[in-house]
Amino acid sequence: MRSWIAALVASAACIGAPAWACGPYTVGLYEYSALYYRDAQGRWAGIDKDVVDELARRTGCKLLPRTESRVRIWAQIGTGHMDMTVSALMTRERELIVEFIPYIESRQFVVMRPALAAKLTTPAAFLADSKRRVVVVRGYAFTPTLEAWITTMRVQGRVDDAPDQPTAVRIFKAGRGDAVVLGAHSLASARRADPAFAGMAALSYAPHERSVGALALSRERVSQEDRDRMRHAIDEMLKDGTIDTYKRRHLGDLSETP
Repeated sequence: MRSWIAALVASAACIGAPAWACGPYTVGLYEYSALYYRDAQGRWAGIDKDVVDELARRTGCKLLPRTESRVRIWAQIGTGHMDMTVSALMTRERELIVEFIPYIESRQFVVMRPALAAKLTTPAAFLADSKRRVVVVRGYAFTPTLEAWITTMRVQGRVDDAPDQPTAVRIFKAGRGDAVVLGAHSLASARRADPAFAGMAALSYAPHERSVGALALSRERVSQEDRDRMRHAIDEMLKDGTIDTYKRRHLGDLSETP
């Protein structure tokens, strides 16, 4: 009798449970400007949140968002404790452990006060002024020209690492750094949020290089079938304008121009 009741309870539980097409998979999200932020009511919002929600809806995959720093996200993906992340910048090292599905493009700018920007118009000029320091977000991947520039300054002890984009901006505004590196979306959002920041100069030290944000799926923990499923969904979201809608929702009419 007891075994029959147990079987009946188990059967009822199965009937009530959702039939997920894939997953569950943990998704690492990190606070970064319009991509992921807290709105006026303190709720998480942003382009990346919308992408994850719609990806789950279209694929039927159970996706479990988890807010972490970039550094912790990549550490957990590397050790098999997280399955995927969003708006990831592609590098050769990362490609060894994840499959990338691009969905958003941007440029990276070096932001300075106008008077200083007028003097330090190139990476070489900034390097030559040995007193100058730059603030960057820890764990952020840069385009090749900026990566080489930052690496050189890091060797010289001239780089200040911030845990996230809001902290990087605060450090810069407090005068503890001479420049801060921001993506175009972050720059636009910072200018919208703070009128004083709108007066800062944004230099493109690498005008022909663009950063591409991608979904990054663990090759070890996410099956090829599920990766293909998510790639198809992202492709459709790009084609039908869904992701452009998210960009307008969280960025308004802000452009990528400095």
